[in-house]
Parts: sequence; C-alpha cells; structure tokens
Amino acid sequence: MEPRERHEFVSPTEPTVPLEVERELPPPRFDEKSIRRAQPAVPLKHGARARSWPLWVIVLCMLGGVLGGVLGGLALTLYQRGGQRAESRAAQPQVPADAPGGLVVAPTAAPVAQESKPPEGQVAAVEATPQTAPAVATHEPAPDAVAKAEPKADVASAEPSADVQGELRAALGGWLAATNERDVGRQMSYYAPTVEAFYLSRNAPRESVRAEKTRLFARASAVNVEAAPPEIRVSPDGRTAVMRFRKRYRIDGEESRAGEVLQELRWRRTNSGWKIVGERDLRVLQ
Repeated sequence: MEPRERHEFVSPTEPTVPLEVERELPPPRFDEKSIRRAQPAVPLKHGARARSWPLWVIVLCMLGGVLGGVLGGLALTLYQRGGQRAESRAAQPQVPADAPGGLVVAPTAAPVAQESKPPEGQVAAVEATPQTAPAVATHEPAPDAVAKAEPKADVASAEPSADVQGELRAALGGWLAATNERDVGRQMSYYAPTVEAFYLSRNAPRESVRAEKTRLFARASAVNVEAAPPEIRVSPDGRTAVMRFRKRYRIDGEESRAGEVLQELRWRRTNSGWKIVGERDLRVLQ
C-alpha cells in the first residue's frame, strides 16, 4: 500500500478539513484465476419485476368503501327518525286498551300544574262545575299531538241557535244513555260511516269503532258516565259543530276505576240528524 501524504498543514479554523489527497486508482487486472471465478452475466427475467395489485381488486375496494358510506348514512337517518317518533309518542296522551269509549286514565306521573290555552281556532275549554273538592292539576297533551288529532272539518266559530243547541244536547243525552247501558247498537246510531278522528286513530270506519266498543263493554260489568253542560260552537255554514264538556266516568269490572276528562265531540249534520265524526279526550283532569 502507498503511504498517505500528510505533509500539508491544515489550520483548525478552516471551514473544511480535507481528509486526504486525491489519488488515482490502479487499473483492474484480470488474471487466469479471476477469469475462472467470474460468473457469466444473466439478463433479468420478466417475473423479477415488482408485482402490482390487479385493477379489478382496486375497483372492488373503491365500491366497497362507497357502499359502506351509503349504508352508514342510511342507518344514521333511520336511527334519528326512530328517536323522533319515540319522543312524539311519549308526548301523546296514553289511552288504555281496556277503557270503554277511549276513556283516558290519569297518568301516574306528576301532572302539569297550569293549563295552557287551547290552540288558535279552537273553542276555549268549558268552565269547571262547582265542586267541594280542591281543584286538581291537569295533564296537557303535546301540541303536536293535539294538532294531529284535529279532523279536517270546518272551524266552529259561532253560537248555535236554540233549535240547534236542543238537537245537539238531545243527541249527546242519547249517546250517554247508550254508553251507560252498554248498548253498542244504539250507540253506533250516533256515529257517521267514517269517524275522521277516533282518539289516536284517523278515518276509522264505523265497524271498527263498533268492534272496539263491543270489546271494551264486554270487560265491564257496569259503566257510569256523566257529562257537564257542554260548550257548543257551529261552523259558519251550520253543517258541523264542536262540543266540549267535562266527562266523569266510573267503570266496574275486572279493574274498577274512575276519572274525569275534558272530552270533545265533533258532529256533522246529515239527513238523518247529527252524527259524530270526531271523538277524543283533550286532557285528563282527574
């Protein structure tokens, strides 16, 4: 080996310190021994190239990602709609299946202490009848539930004449008498062929109402329903009327119970008299 030249002085303050002096490399030598050990040159094969994913695999991965995103968004939308429906159902007043005529039993939760004003376009609730017992709190249904319960009928806005009031009060008395006697056939004579609003049902056929009344009366040994003097309003054309009154009920049977509700009946004038086209409880009073 050739000795390195280290006679050049390099100051430590210089920015670059050369390691060694450049020198020429000796040319390679090929002797017989090196020739015998040398391996022949072999060209690269096509199989040695780097492998890549097929195009169809990449397309399937992209389609899978898009489909997963769509299904995830659809599931989230259905979940949100289900939560909204559950909240609206929880806000609606519950009607027990065994209450005759859709009578609402007072809930066990603490009632609201103050009554809210009725929705615009409806008649104000009738004044409570004199009672010796202290006033009880009322349970207001949700505004959305009340709005959905409104049948599509003319808005009652006028005081009826004495003749119309007499006809409607007589119809109410006959309906109450049939209810207390559990006479389903007589009670059905006061209903129109289609009841636009029957508590939480809409456009219920009269036969469906009959079946519900029959089932409920069969489970009661005695029914006593009393109504306070009703508040009546009629539509401008005199064809429909809205009647609201306090209704007290007591039911004896498998489970005796009693209560008081503010009920609304909607009537329509026909050739055979006034017929009920809407029946619901506005709120539970007791």
